[in-house]
Amino acid sequence: MVSAVLGLAISGTSVRAVLGVGGTVAWAGTACYQDASDLAEVIARLAAESGKPVRRARVALERDLVQLRTLMPAPPLRAGAVRRYVALEAARLFRKSDAPLVTDAALVPVTRTDRALWAAAAPEALLRTILGGCAEAGLHVEALGPAADVLPSAVRRSTSPVSFPNGGASEVLEVGPEGTWRSRRVRGCDGSLPDWVPALASLGEEARHFAAAYGATVRAPRLLLLPPEAQLARECSTRRRLAWLGCASVALWALAAGIYGARLVGSASRAERELNRLAPAIDSALAVRRELTAARATLGLMAHAERARSRHLVLLADLTRSLRDSSFLVALRLAPDGTLRLGGYAPVAARALADLEQVAALRNPKFEGPVTREVGHGARELDRFAIVGRVEVER
Repeated sequence: MVSAVLGLAISGTSVRAVLGVGGTVAWAGTACYQDASDLAEVIARLAAESGKPVRRARVALERDLVQLRTLMPAPPLRAGAVRRYVALEAARLFRKSDAPLVTDAALVPVTRTDRALWAAAAPEALLRTILGGCAEAGLHVEALGPAADVLPSAVRRSTSPVSFPNGGASEVLEVGPEGTWRSRRVRGCDGSLPDWVPALASLGEEARHFAAAYGATVRAPRLLLLPPEAQLARECSTRRRLAWLGCASVALWALAAGIYGARLVGSASRAERELNRLAPAIDSALAVRRELTAARATLGLMAHAERARSRHLVLLADLTRSLRDSSFLVALRLAPDGTLRLGGYAPVAARALADLEQVAALRNPKFEGPVTREVGHGARELDRFAIVGRVEVER
């Protein structure tokens, strides 16, 4: 929903108000006043006559209430030092007045390389009266500045220069890429009117009187003419808002961290309960898997033994054929990796080793351990030997 904003254009004798909603004119009114003491009452009456509840207001001061100065080219100053410079040089830049002045300034680009110092000043007492009247009417003043800053928003093409009728004179504005940078008041009026935007043109002949008020509803003045206490209150409000946003951000981060931690703990607890519930089934499945793995290994070993049985029989026949009649085997073991271990008796163990070297399938036969002399059957002494070798294993 687009919120309404009340644009006020204040001159030396009248106050004009426009209620703007999304760039359209919902209501327009004007009222005259005699002196500054009537100004607060006039502002409150116009706010009440708008017919719609409105809390936001932007105030534009007409040319007869505000002093405007342009320094071209701008002094070599930083943007943050411009306001202080104009405040210190106010007596030189603006007309002398018994009442203290409130000033503001900004550096405005004119071309890609040139900048102008755009400055404004208004009596402090007048500004206090305007702010007090808006406060009594329940209006929050978002901006208070010269009408020259907002008048370009009232025309379709703000090509420089733009002339606006102002009583029996004309206000000629020089407009750059970022807004007005010079205002000149010229006596007389040529009678030509600017090309108003459609929303303002709907007011007909009264459009020129409400141009500044309408422009304030579209954009806020760039220069802010606020008394020191109002400026300080706004800065304090901004700091409080930033502090509140910082605290809210920290609270949201803490809340997010708490929610994340709670969800993490909850997920871990649910996972643990689920694992405990499934533990018997998991143990049973693991046991079945171990049994299947063992059975698969047994079947593989049996299949390997079945494939290698014929070769083992041939090997055993070659071994027994190679040994002499007086030699015999008592132990034979063939490991899965092809290691063959033989144990037996022979009259001479070295001769038995030489006989086994003749077996083509047995490679690198050698004694494993010492050869011992024992008494065998028939009181014969025989050598007890242990031989190890390798047999090519079929994969």
